[in-house]
Formats: sequence, structure tokens, C-alpha cells
Amino acid sequence: MKRILLSVAALLVLAPGGDSEATERYADQTGKGCSFCHELGSGGPLNEVGLAYVRNDYRYPIPERILDKAAVLRSPLHRTLRSILGYIHLVAACILAGSIVYVHVFIRPAQLRGGVPRGERTLGLGCMSTLTATGIYLAWYRLDSPSSFLASRFGVLLLVKLALFAVMITLAILAVTVVSRTMRRRAALPGGAPADATGVTRENLGSFDGTGGRPAYVLYDGAVYDVSGSVKWPGGAHFRKHLAGRDLTGDLAGAPHGPEVFSGLPVVARLDESPGVGAAAGPGGARRIFVAMAWTNLVIVLLILACVSSWRWGVPVPQDRAEGAQMREAACADCHAGEDPGIYHDWKRSIHAKVGVGCIDCHETFGDSGSVMASGDHLEHSPVPVTALVTPGRCGACHGEQTGQYARSKHAHTLEITEKIDSWIIHGLNNEVERATGCYACHGSVVRLTVDGRPEPGTWPNVGVGRVNPDGTLGSCTSCHTRHRFSAVEARRPEACGQCHLGPDHPQVEIYDESKHGAIYHAEGDSWSWRADDMRWLAGRDYRTPTCASCHMSEAAGAAKTHDVTERLSWELQAPLTVRPEEFAPFPAALSWREERSKMAAVCLQCHSSGWTLNHFGNLDRVIENYNENYYRPAREVFDRLYASGALSADMYFDEPLEWEFYEFWHHEGRRARMGAAMMAPDYAWWHGFYELKHRYATFMEEAERALRSGRDVRFDEIPGTLQR
Repeated sequence: MKRILLSVAALLVLAPGGDSEATERYADQTGKGCSFCHELGSGGPLNEVGLAYVRNDYRYPIPERILDKAAVLRSPLHRTLRSILGYIHLVAACILAGSIVYVHVFIRPAQLRGGVPRGERTLGLGCMSTLTATGIYLAWYRLDSPSSFLASRFGVLLLVKLALFAVMITLAILAVTVVSRTMRRRAALPGGAPADATGVTRENLGSFDGTGGRPAYVLYDGAVYDVSGSVKWPGGAHFRKHLAGRDLTGDLAGAPHGPEVFSGLPVVARLDESPGVGAAAGPGGARRIFVAMAWTNLVIVLLILACVSSWRWGVPVPQDRAEGAQMREAACADCHAGEDPGIYHDWKRSIHAKVGVGCIDCHETFGDSGSVMASGDHLEHSPVPVTALVTPGRCGACHGEQTGQYARSKHAHTLEITEKIDSWIIHGLNNEVERATGCYACHGSVVRLTVDGRPEPGTWPNVGVGRVNPDGTLGSCTSCHTRHRFSAVEARRPEACGQCHLGPDHPQVEIYDESKHGAIYHAEGDSWSWRADDMRWLAGRDYRTPTCASCHMSEAAGAAKTHDVTERLSWELQAPLTVRPEEFAPFPAALSWREERSKMAAVCLQCHSSGWTLNHFGNLDRVIENYNENYYRPAREVFDRLYASGALSADMYFDEPLEWEFYEFWHHEGRRARMGAAMMAPDYAWWHGFYELKHRYATFMEEAERALRSGRDVRFDEIPGTLQR
């Protein structure tokens, strides 16, 4: 027993442990500080992201599905259960491995003539059952699906470990059933040992004398009896006349009793009367099979420990990226560092560079696979086909959830929406040069390829949010996360949205600047924590007042983070007549406006009371009703009468002044009034909104009545000096 305990202790000491330099190494990999993974800084318990980082095989970035599961697994129940089961799993593994090592080092399998002793058999099978039960939970805790076994180094090593463990269990079951049963049956024959024999022979019988903690055996008529527990054999001596470890067959003839004194004593071996023949003869072939199984299990134990060591200590195993790809990455970096230092240094400072995502990962093309596009900008100097046009289809290889959310948003479909609302702008009002340098820069272009696979001038370069890509995907991630830094911090600031959301028709950034939110941001935004170590950008902790991203994308209690900016909207403010998002004909929303308003309310409730929040939304609803009923509907009715009466020509839009008046009435002043109220900017709600709306409304209605009386409106081609389109 002492030797078994020493073996277990040695395995516990020598078992692979954590890397003492882990925190520094992992910080280099992620570009994050200690609080990225730990609740209390270096050495503290793992937080939600730390757990997800471990489950992702210490790779960054971490997929959203793993982060979501990590949030569940960090519950007190799972953390307690994992701690208990993990401890039990470790103890069972050490006992099993220690027992196997002990048998090979101190006993040696060849000495077990009757198979595995009952106690060791029970202990081994119990440990294997415990390891199986606890291992199922611990594997689920670390992996998400069967495919996860091949998705990381840890998964591959765990798969190998499980395969080895399955072989060990199979051999163990065969050893303690079929093989051991055969050995016990054959050992019970003359000259053989019974099931629980301990290797006693005539030659070594004298060593079992009951002294020094050794068992006390005596031989009588070919049977070896264990007298260790008999009160008549204390210390291996019987009335100071007979000593254990001897053959008492002849001595019993002169004793005052007969062989009945041996009844009830355990028989540990049977030896024939021929000296030197006994247990050592063994049960032949079954014993050899048993010995082979025992040594095989020892090898399996060592291989399992090697798997654990490889995972814990980073012993080299095949990596996800081929060596050739890494060499190509180095070639790209070496060249572009000199030719394009801005590109190189932006990438070098990015999180992509820190986690090993290089040029080839984003720019390599794949023939007809469609992962980027069928053909692309194949640069002649590159050793592999590459493209300058990187689409959400390629970004989605790592950021699948984000690109999926974006694909269903209004941003991705903005070209389609513009075609349906402002078709007169896309067709006829401006020329191709004006569209390419103006409209397409924000809305996106339809990228077409030349015969040699290069993007066609005029459709490229373009990073519009609704860009139609050759691979069928929509949009460009670099609209908000500009290349090659791809910074989340940049996208969280209102300036990122202000690149497009400004001007007379959608001045959201100007509205934000005027609002209380914008005033606070400009006063103290530089002191906020824009790059949270746990990847959760939270109100109160990281920022004091929201930006565009905070309201429309970031997480809050009751609102999950999203890249679909269509969410959280209860009114469609860009439409001529304000409608609910699900009623917006050009791009109807999939969810109810009530559900989306509850999400936006959850954002507001992070800093405002429920009364304040409800009253704000109530005021916005009254603003919408005021605009719809008192301005838009009356003007629309008159506008339709102008066409019906022939006072306006339907041949071409914008060829008559009243068409311009009505368009800017809802597209400019009408939007500013509604958006100013929604984002709490009083100057835009009133002076740039309803005040100017009233002025244009009065002008339009007066000119419309004059046109209706005269039967025609003045066309632009009748006005001297008008620019002809």
C-alpha cells in the first residue's frame, strides 16, 4: 500500500501542469491585458472570455458561439460541477495510472499467476468508470460539437486521448474477464495457483514468515494456508514451536490435533509434491496474453500522458496553417513593408497580426470555390492568385455571425432601397461620374470584372455599405472597420458613422453632436475605455453616454449585440410617409416594431429611468403623427392632384420645380424634423426641421394651387440659364 501511495504521489507531482509563462505568452497572442481572461487580474479566476479563450484552444479571435456557451458555463452551478468532477477525474486518473505503474515496477505482471487480484480489479474498473462518466461532461464543457475535435489542437489531442482510453478499457475488460478467468481456472489445477495466488513457490515459501509486515503462510499436504489473521499464529509463530514459511506436513503427525485446524483458513496456493514445481509453472498461454495486455496498457498510459503534456506544454503538433502558407505570408510582409509602409504598419498593429491572420488569409483566391470570387485581381508578382477585392464572404470565414447579421441589415441592401425610394436620382438626375464619386461612395457600387478578372474602373475602388460583390455578397466590412487596422474602437466612435450619415437629408452625426449625448462625448470621450479587455463594451463601466454603435449595435441587458442596424427601430424615418419597419415596402423588417422598441428601450434604461424612456418614445410617436397627418398627407394629396390634372408631367422626374419642392419637403426637412426628435437634438427638430418644413410646405402649397388653377407648372427648360441634364 505504501508503494501504491508513493506512485500516485509521484504521478501527481510529475503530471503536466500549466505554463508558468502563460499570462505573458497569451497576452502577446491576443494583444490584451490580464483582465482580458481573469476577473481579478493576473492569477485571478477565469472570466467568461477567459473560459472561451481556453475552449478555443488559446486562439484569438473567439467565435461568438463559443463566447455564448462560455457565458452559460460560467454559472455557479456549472463552475461548481466542473470543479468537483474535474477533481474526481484527476484523482481517478492518478490512481489508475499509479496502480498500473506500481504493478509494472514493483510486482511485474509475470508474477500474477492467477490474473488480476480482486482488489486491484475492483479499483481499476471503478477508476475507468469514473473517468468515463466525468470525461463525458468535461469534454462537453470544452467542445461544442463533434466537428470541434478537428477544429483545434486540443480537440485533436483529446480525440487521440479518447481513442487510446477506449483501447485501454477494451484490454482491461478482456484482462479481468476472459483472460483472468482462464488463468484462475488453470491455476486451480494440480501444480497451478488459484485466483488470488501471490506467486508463492516451494523456493520462496520461507519469505512468507509473518515478520516485517509480510504475510504468514504454511504448507500442508500441497496446500498453502494463510495464517496471518489467526490468533494462534501471532508474529508468524505457533506456540513458539512452529514457524510460518515452512512445510508442516510432517510436523502435524506429532501434534495434539489433526488437519481439521486448517479448515476455514484461506488457501492461497496449491503446490504439488515435486520440489520446484508450483505457481511458477503458470497457466501457460493465458499468462503470456495477460502479460502482453499489461505492458500494452502501460504504453497507453504513457501515450495519454504525452497527449496531455503536448496540450499543456505546447509540444509541436501539426498546425492549422501549412508551412508554405506561412512562407508566403512572410514574403508578402517583406515586400509590402517597403513598398506600402502604411498598409504594412496598419496590419502590424492590428489584432489580425497578433493572432496570425496575414495577407494570404484575406486576399488569396480559390478558383471556382466562390469563397471570394471566381476570378480576381491576380497580381503578377504574387506566388498565388490574390485579389484586392475582399468581401464579407471572406471575412465570414472567421466572423460568420457578424457577417450573417450584416447580410440581413438595411446597410447591406441600401442599393436596393435607394432604387425603390430615389430611383430618379440613380437614373437620369445625375451622370455616371457624379454617381461614382458621390452616391456609390456610401451606398456602394455594383462591382463588375473585366475579362482578365480585374475590377472594372468606375465600379471600383468602392467600400460602400451596400456594395454588390462579384461573389454575390453585399457590402464591405471596411466601411466601418477601415483597412488594414480593422479596429473595433474606430467603429465604436460616431465619426465612423458620420462618414455617410451627414448632410441635408440624413444629418445624424450633426444631430448627435448637438445632443446631450454628443456634448458629453466631445467633452470626455478621450478618457473612456474604448477597448474593453473582456470584449464587452458596457455602459457605465466603459463609457458614460452612448455613441451610434452603443444604441444600434452594442449589447445591453435585454438587447444582444448585433451587426444588423435594422434592429431596434420602431419607425422608418427615411420613408416619405413614416411607417413601421415591417410595413416599409422597399425592405420590410422581419420582426415586430414592439419587439425592436423593447430592445432600444433596454439600451436607454442603462442610464435613464423607465418613466424618462417611455415619455421619450411617446413624444417621438406624437412627432411622427404630427408630420404624417399635418404635413405629408396633405402635401401628398395635392401632389397627386397635380399629376392627375396634368399640371405636372410624368415624363421625367425633376424636370419641374414643384417636383424638387416636394422631394426636398420630405427628403430633407421632413427627415431632419423626425430624426432630430428621435435623437434629442432640439435645433434640428425645430429650426432645421419643422420650421423649414413649414416654410417649404407653405411655398409648395401656394405654387401647387397656382399650377392647378393654370393647368400647368413651369418646367426647368423654360427657365433661362437652367442647367440641362
